[in-house]
Amino acid sequence: MIVAVTVTALGVLAVGVITQLFGYRTGGTIAIPVLAVYTLKNALMLPIFLLSTCLAYLGLSVVKRRTLIYGRDELLVAMAIGSGVPLVLLLAIWSVLPESLRSVVFIGSILPGLAAYNYHQIKSQYRKWDLLTTAGLLVGLIAVGWSLVSPSLVGTLGTATEPVLYSATADVAVYKNAVVAEQLDRTILARPIAVVVFLIGVVLSERIRSRYGIRTGLVAMALLAIYALANTWLLVLYLAVLLVAYLGLKTVHYVTLLYGRVLISVATATALVAVVPLALSLPITRGLSAYFVAILAGVNAYSWHVTAPAQRVLFVPLQIGAFLLLLVTTQLISLIRPTLIPRVFGVPAIIAMVVGTVLCVAVVEHRTVDLPDRESVFEASILSGGDEA
Repeated sequence: MIVAVTVTALGVLAVGVITQLFGYRTGGTIAIPVLAVYTLKNALMLPIFLLSTCLAYLGLSVVKRRTLIYGRDELLVAMAIGSGVPLVLLLAIWSVLPESLRSVVFIGSILPGLAAYNYHQIKSQYRKWDLLTTAGLLVGLIAVGWSLVSPSLVGTLGTATEPVLYSATADVAVYKNAVVAEQLDRTILARPIAVVVFLIGVVLSERIRSRYGIRTGLVAMALLAIYALANTWLLVLYLAVLLVAYLGLKTVHYVTLLYGRVLISVATATALVAVVPLALSLPITRGLSAYFVAILAGVNAYSWHVTAPAQRVLFVPLQIGAFLLLLVTTQLISLIRPTLIPRVFGVPAIIAMVVGTVLCVAVVEHRTVDLPDRESVFEASILSGGDEA
């Protein structure tokens, strides 16, 4: 996990610097750093990403010409096309794909829509240089990861934490003969069920955003609900890293007055650096899950920061309510269609989660009465430096 964290942290910081100096978007804050890690893990990730991004970009162009969508709706359309097209194309041969490739296609399908959306926001005269900068950043990050995966470093980087890029499923480790023997973790959820949970999470997050003006993350709570079924300590890790990332972000913002995309980079990098010692101190064996928990915590720390001050009291109950609802939904779906989930909650626990969701909604609705109108909230969010990852 150390190599994956190092590559991603360097990547998001580099994106922040590039954005601050040149104003380039480089496909979003997290897209290229995560792509570099997954390319090292499975080389097929890169062509799948490029194809899906091109399709999402062209699809968004067609939709924009025929409709009046803008802003957030553009992001949702791009992510729908970027995620849906590769999954539909591969559905016919899904059963014959190896598990490692299924994982790459599934996770990788989240990134192209984000990149396509960001390139649509660039003026045509800057697009070429943005693409060249993005390509250079990707090559540089892959080179860093490649150099850190080596037989001579197996005893240190390979075994100090979970061997994400030193595992038998990582192409770079196999090619360089630097594989660490390990017992592979079972799949938490079957891919089709995970897709359903993600779709529910996106719809729920957009409803929360439109109703209360608060970002809970498009897939953040859905991923946490899935991770909770594998290891509840991942939730503890998320809360701890979220707090560290938020404090780091606030400190940098106070000292430098940086805002927007640069602060996303700072929060995400802080979360990634913090996750390694925290993951080592907790009974967590899923290195890649801890890696994604750090990214979610960093992005959500920024979302917490840009939420208007009057709205921040709703951030925690909304995240808890969304998480509990998705956790119950995930559990009920898995009971209808059994999967490789290692834990099954009993009826009392499910009822408790439903009650908790209702209580969170009641608290939020009660506090919403005294909050300012949506126009004031929107203005405050803009002044706080709101931006997309």
